[in-house]
Amino acid sequence: MKKHKIIKMKKILLLLLLSLSFLACDKKKTSIGGKVTNAITGEPVHNAIVNYVQCDGSGDNCNETVIGQTYTSLNGEFVIDQKTASKSKDKWIDVYYNNKKVGHQDNIGLKDKSINIVVTL
Repeated sequence: MKKHKIIKMKKILLLLLLSLSFLACDKKKTSIGGKVTNAITGEPVHNAIVNYVQCDGSGDNCNETVIGQTYTSLNGEFVIDQKTASKSKDKWIDVYYNNKKVGHQDNIGLKDKSINIVVTL
């Protein structure tokens, strides 16, 4: 009887560990990054909002969905970690500064790490 309980406990523990491993692997996390600079001065733009946007649909039926967002650092750099991007969808970046859209860049990949966006403030 005691041996039966030990086997049952091992099975329960194994199922619990498998369940936890599936939760940890729900979606693949990707990240993009780059730098925003001022077109006139060449200086980094800090505290700008960077939106990573994906088109859900196609053509005139495109519904823009922000799949990641962050602020630029003091040196104008940004990194956006996210898990909802789709390989097959169009993606781009929009940059906002003082509530005004100041930059846009198309064709952003899932793992672009050296995106340079030059904006006019």
